[in-house]
Amino acid sequence: MAKAFSRFIPAFIPLIFEVMRHFKRDTNHNIAIKKNDKTQDKLGTLEHLLVRLEKKVQLNREVYIKSFNQLRIWLAINSILLIAIAVKLFFY
Repeated sequence: MAKAFSRFIPAFIPLIFEVMRHFKRDTNHNIAIKKNDKTQDKLGTLEHLLVRLEKKVQLNREVYIKSFNQLRIWLAINSILLIAIAVKLFFY
């Protein structure tokens, strides 16, 4: 039995090296996958969301300023009309 086994040992040596090469390649691949961190993707997403939020804030600020200016114009016109009515009522 030992003689038959020793006859096949030269055939198993390349097989063992091939298995070791595949095992080493697979472990290196697994290590590389584990190192692939998703932090960069998350940071990119957060930056994108911040940019969108800043745009929305800027748009809202412009809408508020425009509304405030329209309100100020409306109040000025009403004040002028009120003064004109008061002058007409008390002085003529």
